[in-house]
Amino acid sequence: MGKTIVITGVSSGIGAGLSQHLLSKGYRVIGTVRKAGDAAALNASPDFTEVIFDVNERHGIQHLIQAVKSVCGETSLFALINNAGIAIAGPMECLPDEEFERLIDTNVLAVRRITNGLLPLMGQGSRIVNISSVSGLFNSPFTGAYCISKHALESMTDVYRRELMSFGIDVIAIEPGPIKTPIWGKSRGTLDRFFDTRYGTMLRNADKIIDNAEKSGLPVERVCAAVEHALERSKPSSRYLIHPKKWLFRFVSGWLPDRWADLLVARTMKGGNRHRAV
Repeated sequence: MGKTIVITGVSSGIGAGLSQHLLSKGYRVIGTVRKAGDAAALNASPDFTEVIFDVNERHGIQHLIQAVKSVCGETSLFALINNAGIAIAGPMECLPDEEFERLIDTNVLAVRRITNGLLPLMGQGSRIVNISSVSGLFNSPFTGAYCISKHALESMTDVYRRELMSFGIDVIAIEPGPIKTPIWGKSRGTLDRFFDTRYGTMLRNADKIIDNAEKSGLPVERVCAAVEHALERSKPSSRYLIHPKKWLFRFVSGWLPDRWADLLVARTMKGGNRHRAV
């Protein structure tokens, strides 16, 4: 019988792709969805267990814990993949507090709640894989809330890894760039509400930038391959950057002076879809 993995947010995008991929590799997958039927395509597999669980419901974690115990029995949970997340675009000055707080709760606080809830079921050799983003390495305008959440997740990954390494539990970050999933496409048109602010001129090209990112996005299979490597290698990397211009991105995000990066961002925003920072 295969090792058991929990994946949060499997109804679409990276979560759905990861579930299908890991099921094909012989793992047992427990996937969380917000409502019944969201993982209909996965339910055909006898090794898939659907759990109705909203990551924002603080008391729902007990339901997830019981579901994991029923599948694992006396064996340890092999891995947790914290994938569930949301993206909300808008100027930091204008984004409503409740939207900012919901994003932080989903992308950061819920990850901590779920990790802490499932850690007692894990043991020597277990893995925690956090689906982060290149937005946790480089800050882009009008995606500030998302960038802040992913920077926090990067730090959380490092802290958990250094606290848990004595117990044989490894914690790894996956850092995708543009991937062909609907996460940012859902934001298309939502920036219209900010057009009458002082940021309106800059925001009018945002949909074009989103379109360009979607068209140039890498396939979900690239993320699946990185996660598989993180799960199966005896000594995986601490983080996996997935980007079509990987080394250029490392330079811009890690070595380029801030003021130069500012100029590059300004050029990108001015040019809309004619220029791309990285």
